Amino acid sequence: MMLQTIVTLLVFSIISAKKPPNILIIIADDLGYGDVGCFGNKTIPTPSIDKLASQGARLTHHLAASSLCTPSRSAMLTGRYPSRTGMVSTPQSRAAGIILFLASSAGLPQSEVTIAEQAKSKGYRTGLIGKWHLGLSESKYNDNIFHPNNQGFDYYYGHPLTNVQDWYNDGSSLLYHQIPRISWYALTSVIVTMLTMYFLYKREYIGLKIAIFVLLLLILLWSYFFFAFLNMILLNSLLYRNLDIVEQPINLETLSERYTKESIEFLENSTHNNAPFLLVVGWNHVHTALITSKRFRGKSKHGRYGDAVEELDYGTGQIISKLDDLGLTDDTLVYFTSDNGAHLEERGMHGEVDGGINSPFKGGKGHPSVDGGIRVPSIVRFPNQIQKNIDINEPTTQMDMFTTISNLIEADIPKDRPIDGKDIMPLMKQKETITPNPFLYHYCNNEIHAMRYRPPEGNKVWKLVFKEPNYMQGQEKCEGLACLCRNALVLNPPVFYELTSDLGERKPVPSDSSEKYRNLRDIMMKQLDDHVTSVGTINYQLTFTKLLWNPFLQPCCNFPTCKCTDSKYS
Repeated sequence: MMLQTIVTLLVFSIISAKKPPNILIIIADDLGYGDVGCFGNKTIPTPSIDKLASQGARLTHHLAASSLCTPSRSAMLTGRYPSRTGMVSTPQSRAAGIILFLASSAGLPQSEVTIAEQAKSKGYRTGLIGKWHLGLSESKYNDNIFHPNNQGFDYYYGHPLTNVQDWYNDGSSLLYHQIPRISWYALTSVIVTMLTMYFLYKREYIGLKIAIFVLLLLILLWSYFFFAFLNMILLNSLLYRNLDIVEQPINLETLSERYTKESIEFLENSTHNNAPFLLVVGWNHVHTALITSKRFRGKSKHGRYGDAVEELDYGTGQIISKLDDLGLTDDTLVYFTSDNGAHLEERGMHGEVDGGINSPFKGGKGHPSVDGGIRVPSIVRFPNQIQKNIDINEPTTQMDMFTTISNLIEADIPKDRPIDGKDIMPLMKQKETITPNPFLYHYCNNEIHAMRYRPPEGNKVWKLVFKEPNYMQGQEKCEGLACLCRNALVLNPPVFYELTSDLGERKPVPSDSSEKYRNLRDIMMKQLDDHVTSVGTINYQLTFTKLLWNPFLQPCCNFPTCKCTDSKYS
């Protein structure tokens, strides 16, 4: 009896002393479902991501909360739909639905609880390497209200915004790509205004001072517009280490290498601490500008896009290999995903394709109601907890990882707000066979354009679509860089797609075509009404005025040159 008691106490002490699990989250940028081998690609080698999938679970029906990066990343980190956190704009607004300038007053409110803050509450060491895109300062220069260090991350090394074509001096321009004749529009508007003011002045309808004021105001507005959009690299290409700017503009050719080294260094330093860690790696790939190191340039069969995918895969493999070398494999949950689907409309200055593949799904980035923009390649590895080389085909969402990880590390789920993410660990451990998410909602800014329902019986998943993208004739692409919410086509009646058998959403079924579908629609509409009620009034963060470039918030290193190089890697 005495021996049994001693053994029991020893076992109990070992269990009690067991270190909490580490968390490694890897987020690709604009990576399509069909861009990696383990999700169907046959021509771009991705051995590291494929190996990770063979060691864990592929989430084949895993969804982002938005088809654009700012709202989807906010949802991933908070477990809440972007409408609840205000990380949306109104469909009538001409706001982009993402943060366009580092010096804007939009950002993830500090009142929101991030997964990093959840981890810190349990004594975790937290780090973010790479892309943030959830704001910087709010009302004063360098107040850093929205900075990662003030959102739960102990260490930050990365770009707070998102890289764009302009960040590489090859002549590419986001503005002229989107509106090629914008200079002529500006010149024409100034000439027309000048002639109009002259006519009104000569007819004595207005005075000379008013005429000059109106003309100067128009010139000033156009000057502001062109300065902001033609100096994207000056205003936005900044690299931070914690609160300090360490590089401006960013050397994109070495950026992925540095993110890999910083991630490995964070892991190595974590072995010297008794505390567990949460590390989020937000890759710059495969968002444009698609610039890689010399090692990968010209390597892929798919141009610079394929080069970027291969460099992303290599960096991911290096980080996971270091995790394994440090003996942290069994104690670490690894979650790999993409913030949204691949960009279909993206083209380089010579017309080359700068986007990926979302096959077998319809649409892509910026297409809110179709799966190509929101169903993303995702993997979870957690040895001894999740079986190797399995598929989870039930609908899950990136918001689920907030609740799943919070429960795993025994952090309290906030009770003062709705949390939309569910704990999917029982599903991944195959203790449950049906998703805890019977209903999921697909937003375009603040409007719900579609929703899906997984009934408790059978295995079918139904999507009810209220609005769909206004595609160009004969194509599954929109004019410009994304499908604008205000241009979406209203479906009356809404249509159903059965997503288990119709992955590409090719077979619409009118929702009033039979009693069966009307009953199904009624069930879903009741849940939709309850969801909208629970969201309530939205406190919009991505308004037109908040997203404007604010010169008084503009960060800069070594003013007035605004140029510096990261001395650690120079």
